[in-house]
Amino acid sequence: MPKRQEFKRQAYTLAVVDGKHAELTMYGDIVETRPIDWWTDEPVPGNFITQDEFLADLETIKGAEDLTIHLNSCGGDAYVSFAIHNRLRELADAGMTITCIVDGAAMSGGSLIMCAADTVKVNPSSLILIHDCWSYAYGRMNSTGLRKLADDLDVINESQAEIYVRKTGMEASEIREMMAKETMMTGRKAAELGFADELLENTAANVSVSADHRALFACGRKMRVAAMAQLPEGLPVHEEIESVTETSDGEDNITPETSGRNKGGIPMTLEELRQSDPEAAEALLAEAQASVSHEEAVSGERQRIAEIDAVASLFDADTVNAAKYTNPCTAQEMCYRAAQEAAKSGKAFMSQLQADYEEDGADEVTSAPAPEEEAEPTTAEARKAAGTAMAKKLRGEKTEEV
Repeated sequence: MPKRQEFKRQAYTLAVVDGKHAELTMYGDIVETRPIDWWTDEPVPGNFITQDEFLADLETIKGAEDLTIHLNSCGGDAYVSFAIHNRLRELADAGMTITCIVDGAAMSGGSLIMCAADTVKVNPSSLILIHDCWSYAYGRMNSTGLRKLADDLDVINESQAEIYVRKTGMEASEIREMMAKETMMTGRKAAELGFADELLENTAANVSVSADHRALFACGRKMRVAAMAQLPEGLPVHEEIESVTETSDGEDNITPETSGRNKGGIPMTLEELRQSDPEAAEALLAEAQASVSHEEAVSGERQRIAEIDAVASLFDADTVNAAKYTNPCTAQEMCYRAAQEAAKSGKAFMSQLQADYEEDGADEVTSAPAPEEEAEPTTAEARKAAGTAMAKKLRGEKTEEV
């Protein structure tokens, strides 16, 4: 029998109440390790259930008689979801009774974890999503590599289908068709199809969606939705801004900051924030200005490179590379630089040409005089005499000059 204990992580809380009953609250994305921002090398903000940490904590409740899971997850890594599902099934096979209550969402990998429970309870407004898995394809890949990637994804899809078939009792072909169509279900529909065992008619989860339908709000938490998943129409639009802070012991404070004008959850204005916390207001304003400046700088640099590329065919590669990287400038400046270099080259060429002209004495060379034109004979006798003289000249005979 496990001892009384409690683990408070950023995305979940695990507690053993009296040595017999364990409670687990899972609110977050399922990942192997916490993601790091590629640009800043800082941890990506958000609530993440990491594989090694979670499975280690789960080991501590072995021997408990029952486990109640409160779940709210938009999914994440398929392999980690399989590992958590299978570990929960091991506990169930060892005699632990597992109940999962879907407080908000059990989507993608979250639905796999949900199906590990012996009993699944859902609210009418709970959301369950099942779909074919997807992956990134990057780098140099030939047709063989791409076909292998597709084959691997098919195997993962079959593994997911096995879990859903065990839970619902549906035919594998039906499950695969639902996955291929990316099926989103309300709690009521999930109960009808066998994904859930009990519909909690007397309770309702507070579920809403962001205005762009890319984020889900459930039980006060903002959940990041995977790019492949489209949230259904008809959900209320969330109008509040969630404020989540992590305490020194890792516990989240998820109380929304409300306006002084209205205690119903309307976000504070900048002026109100300045009045309540001037330092926080200035830090927020500085961060926003830095973000705008960064975006403007990136946009300007992309425009500069695009303008250089538009005229790059007119210049040699060294000129273009210098303008882009080694001596950065605009496309207009690049053209001006090239014109200056061309002018210098042209002037140097003309100077060298003049020096060669003077050295060779070409200015003293005159044109050859035109040969004197002989008057053509005009009379028959004259033409006869001229012909005779020409004949003698050709024969080498001496001719008499008149």
